[in-house]
Parts: sequence; C-alpha cells; structure tokens
Amino acid sequence: MIARDEAEPAAKTAVSTIPAPWTRGRNWLALGLLVVTGAIIYLPALRSQLLLDDYFHAAMVDGTFPVHRGPFDLYNFVNDADRPLLIERGLLPWWSHPRLAIRFFRPLASALLWADHRFFGNNPIPLHVHSFLWWVAAMLGARALFRRLFSARVAWIATVIFAFAPCHTLPLAWLANREALISLTFGALGLSFYVRWREQYARLDGAFAAVLFGLSLLGGEYGLSFTGYVLAFEIVRRPERLSRRAVGLLAFIAPVGAYLAARSARHFGAVGSGFYSDPIHAPAEFLRAAPRRLVTLLADVWLSLDNETVSSSTPAWALAIGAVLAVAILFDPLRRTLAELAAHERGAASFLLIGSVLALAPVLAVVPSPRLLGASLLGVAPIVALLLDRVWFPRVVPARRGRAELAELVALLLGFAHLVHGPVTSWLGGRHFQQSAATFSKRAAELRARLDDAKSADVVVTRCINGAFFLPFALSRQGELPSHWRILAQTGHVLALRRDPRTLDLVVPPDQSVFPSGPGNLFRDDELKIAAGDVFDVPGLHVTVLEVGPNGPRSVRYQFDRDLEAASLVWITERFDGFPDATPPKVGFGASFDP
Repeated sequence: MIARDEAEPAAKTAVSTIPAPWTRGRNWLALGLLVVTGAIIYLPALRSQLLLDDYFHAAMVDGTFPVHRGPFDLYNFVNDADRPLLIERGLLPWWSHPRLAIRFFRPLASALLWADHRFFGNNPIPLHVHSFLWWVAAMLGARALFRRLFSARVAWIATVIFAFAPCHTLPLAWLANREALISLTFGALGLSFYVRWREQYARLDGAFAAVLFGLSLLGGEYGLSFTGYVLAFEIVRRPERLSRRAVGLLAFIAPVGAYLAARSARHFGAVGSGFYSDPIHAPAEFLRAAPRRLVTLLADVWLSLDNETVSSSTPAWALAIGAVLAVAILFDPLRRTLAELAAHERGAASFLLIGSVLALAPVLAVVPSPRLLGASLLGVAPIVALLLDRVWFPRVVPARRGRAELAELVALLLGFAHLVHGPVTSWLGGRHFQQSAATFSKRAAELRARLDDAKSADVVVTRCINGAFFLPFALSRQGELPSHWRILAQTGHVLALRRDPRTLDLVVPPDQSVFPSGPGNLFRDDELKIAAGDVFDVPGLHVTVLEVGPNGPRSVRYQFDRDLEAASLVWITERFDGFPDATPPKVGFGASFDP
C-alpha cells in the first residue's frame, strides 16, 4: 500500500483471513446502533437554542443585520467597508482595532445555513437535525477510510472512538460551527480516494479526490488540515519519479491552489483580532502562540479532554513536563504496535500518525478548543484502535511483565479516555451548551420585557462578560437592533465615578484592564498598544484613556453627548445572573459593578 516488501502478499492474506465480526447485514445494524447512540449522546447539543454567532446569521438572513449579506457571505462578519457602520451601531466596541477584519471563506457552509433559515425560519430544531446528518456523514466517511486501511475490528474500534469524541459537540450545538463537520466529511472521503489514486492511478479516483477536497475547502478552512495527511502520505510513501509524484499530487494541489487564490483575491481572513492569529497577516503572533496551542490540542485529542482541562492559565512549565511524560509513556507501546503490523498497515498507520500532528497546523491560528480536532482525530482514532486491538485481542498472550504491563496500562488509559470519558464529556459538553443558550435566551427575554420599545432603545452596557455582544440581536422578536448599543467595558469588577452630568470614569484594579488582552480579545490584538491620553470617538460618546496598567487600560473617561439621566438612555450591566439595570451614580459619587 504505502510501504511494500516481499512479505506483503503473505501479510495481506493473513489480515484478510481474520474473521469479520459481523456479516454485511449486521454491519448495517451496527452502524444504525452507532447513529442511535450518537443521537442520545449528542441530544443535549441538538436541543440547544441559538448560540453566539447564530444570532448574527439569523439577522443576516432576515435582513436585520446592519449591512447586507448574501447567501454565500454569512461568515463575513467585519470588513473594511462595513466596520465604521458596525462601530456606529455599537456592534463593535470603542476599543476595536482600526483595521479589524473577521471574514471567512466558507461559501458552501454559508449557503446551507442560508437555505436552512429560509426554509425553517429561526427554529433551531430542524437546523440541528441537518447538522446531525453531517455528523452521520462524517462518521461514515471516517469509517470508509478506516476500512480501506485496516482490519475490520480495528476499523470498528476507530469508528466508535471517532463518532463519540468531544470534538463534535460544539459543531452540533453551535449552528455556525457546522462547517467543521462539512469540511471533515468531504475531507475524509477525499483522503480515502486520494490514497487509492496514489496507489492505482485510476483517473476516476483522482478526479473524485480533487472534487471532494475542493468541497471540503468550500465548507471552510478546516479543509486545509488535510494538507497534513497528504504531506505525511508522500513522506511515508516509497520513492518514485518526481514527475509521477507531481501528477499524483495534482488531486490535492489543484483544489487547494484554487481555494487559496480565491481566498486571497477577496481578502478573506482575520486582521487585528487577539482571538485569531492569522499566519499571513500576523506571522510573529502566530509563531508565539503556536507551541502552547499545539501541546494543548495534542493533549485534548489523545486524551479526549474538554475545553477546560488544559486552559490558558496552565503554566508553560506544566505543559512542557506533561508533554515529555506523555511521549515517554506512549512511545514504546506505540512503536511496538506499529512494528508488529503487516507492511501495508504499518505504512498506513505511520502516515496517519504523522498526519494527525501536521493536520493541527492550520488550526493553530485560533484559541485551542476540541472543535478544532476533527481532522486530527482521523489519524489518532485508528492509532489508538490498533493499540487496543493488539493489547486486548492478542494473537499470542505475552508474559505480564515489563513492556507488556506498560502496554496494558497505556491501553487501559486510552481505552477509558476514548470509550468512556470521551462520550461522557460529549454529553456533558452538549448539556452545558444547551443550558447556556437557554439561559441567554431567557435573560434576553427578561430584558426585552423591561424595554418599552427594544427597536428604539439607546442602550449603554456599563460592563459585560461576553453575552452583551450578541444580546442586541436577541432583544427584538423580529431581530431588529436597538437604535444604539454602547459597551463601555468588558471586564470583571469595575468602579464607576461620576465626574459631571455627562461624564463617567470607569476604573478597574491595577492588575486588570477594562477589556481583555491577548487571545481573550476578539476585537483587538496586542500588537497595537493603547497609551494613556489616547482618545476614541464613536457616535454620542468621547472616550479618553486616563491610565494604562500592565494588562491594558485600567482607567477610562466616557463623555456623553447628553446627561446620563436622559430618558432616552437605558443603562444595564451583564452579570452571571442576567442583565440588571445599572443606574449611574450621582455627580461626585461612585458605584461598583461586578459579574
């Protein structure tokens, strides 16, 4: 297959004579049980209401977003032309980077979301069912790849690991992240055809691979992760003439080249955001963040962890020690597992193992999360399955000492992580997203009931967490925005000092900032610093930075164009328990606001 030797025919015969655990009919029954089990595990995620960017997309389709967005453009959140209007309406805060751009080239995912909202309105249930069908397709695509490369039992174990992994939870709960499943589905199928194309050079296989890789990229930039598997395949593959290899690579290079050309021509990507580190626009920032993000993602994918086990607050030294220990423990069992495989399976396992690491390179541009791991899991799942198959179903039972005991312990650890912890984490994660979405919707309805007219409201948010950035789209049942929406700070504890009828100062503790720094700041990266004395003007508001601490501005003055007690102004704050009123203190007095 990928690496051949004289013993390969015998090895192939040995593998093919292993009795299949199910007949063809039972295979379909087993797949049906996987789908039913997946529906149960991911049921909380599938019952989630609109979440985060889902409110943006609903407004774009309904025509209530401040700027027009077409069917293929729902992931165009901020660009140079629209930025001033979004700042004017308050949808971007005053501290936004002056060149902030967040727009992604996902035309297929966008068109499907557009069609969903057109057919079903903003009812999330049929939209989640659509996402679940993509999960089914991704699972079947992964199984097709595993069956092509490994024995039936290994393919089944790998399919179960892949199907119930936590990386699928957020793409199922968050409609806007469905593109991860779309790209994964077409990418897995494309990789399967690519392997056969490179082995047999059947033109139809090459054409299918090119089309499927192209569809994966049109679904979203997650499709770039399959570059890692193609590179790994070519590294492991036996040497061949350069011209022949170049022809073989066309099935992948052609769609990727077309995608990158279109992406560049239309200036897609992220600029000026701390959450995204675009390797093209901000290479230095990307390289600084990459090592930590890589270790975090590798820990998540190999141990089936959630989004909080390895957090941004985990010390770098702890991550380094953990990484060294993990490699030391896994190295020998994995090496021995690969060494005992037949040549064709060993080559397949080697390229998938290398590819699972290289596949993480494109997603290092964003803050680590399990939702980024679908492509990498395509390589990790069969490697774990091979180890479990070797230890749990040995052809010859080894003596239980030394390396055999280490292999058993590693198999127990990985088996628990992927077959028990992973599915439970997927269910718990889905329940968390479901509850968060329901709570946000409830609190938005409570605020809507307090407003005389949400559409004409002029709202000032004294301080917020994250929800206030999506709240304006949830205040009107028709999705219409308030007339103005001003967020003064995104922080924890803040002290408000009233200077005069139209002036309010906000002060935070010395070690904090009025808005987050680094990866926590979607709207401004740390490359463009803010200094004391800097001023920002947005409609109806003049902002002056009075003092800057080690983490950013800690004292800021806000001068409004009217008295703070004006009847037209609605003052609120965001807390963990909702969006209560936040009446400004009287002149000469202060008031504190907390989450």
